[in-house]
Amino acid sequence: MTSTRAILIMIAVAGVLLSGCGVGSAAISAATGARPASVADPHLDGSGPQSAAASAVGVAQEIAARWSAPGAPAVTLTAPIEFRTIDYNATVFSPGSPDGFTAFVITRHNTLVTPASAATIDASNAAAPSFATPADQALWQAAGRPALERAPATGQMQTVPAGQFTFLPQGSNLTYQQAAALPAEPSRLAAVIMDHLGSYAGPHPPASLELKQLAYLIATAPLTDAARSAAWQVVASIPGLGLCRDQLGPHTVKLCVGSADDQTLVSVDINTGAILVIADRLLRTSSAYPHVASGTIVGSSAFLAA
Repeated sequence: MTSTRAILIMIAVAGVLLSGCGVGSAAISAATGARPASVADPHLDGSGPQSAAASAVGVAQEIAARWSAPGAPAVTLTAPIEFRTIDYNATVFSPGSPDGFTAFVITRHNTLVTPASAATIDASNAAAPSFATPADQALWQAAGRPALERAPATGQMQTVPAGQFTFLPQGSNLTYQQAAALPAEPSRLAAVIMDHLGSYAGPHPPASLELKQLAYLIATAPLTDAARSAAWQVVASIPGLGLCRDQLGPHTVKLCVGSADDQTLVSVDINTGAILVIADRLLRTSSAYPHVASGTIVGSSAFLAA
């Protein structure tokens, strides 16, 4: 099937393609083998009182207030930072055609970023690929088993030149120094994020994309305490922000923003303020994802402990 056109559906994260698809939080936990947390994201110590927030807005506002309070962790903005992710990647072949099929790939990424916004990324295959249905696997085999964009099991080192690494998943680059200099006022920080998104999504990006941008920024970027607090305040102001019902545990919540077709979910440890997982869930079937059922997680990044 030489005319088959492969389209990689993914989230572009920090200068490389980091995304995923999958089967939800259980698959993420099984793949990582560790409680998610980002080395790049300094955490609150978790020793404060049990959160009393009953809404998504309340959760974000409470974390923002704790980051602006005296005694928040000191942040070093002159040293390289490192973060590790497990990313679920959906590779779609010939969407909209009878021969179209969807495959899922899991990749482990270890990313080290210097203050010059250069980076090295060690990418390795984290698990065997899976398919949306057995029929998708049969179609893949019938197509001659085309490449599924998998990293080698032994790892593959990627490099990003100085000034090219970005801490935003979409839009124009936000470098290490630009992230470290983000303003402490929520309105100004939001304006910077929207400005970077403009080249990708126009002047009025969807709320779900704004949530994803901010979550990646919080999880990976070198931010001052004041800017981190401001970022959480901007999260609290996102239209339609809510709590998902499928919570992960007593100290973990999922912040959600949805549309008619999909939903962005951000899992947060409310004790430490850590971003644990960022995911996209399909809310209705789409020709863009052949044979993928509604309710399926079609893109995710889990942030791992060191």
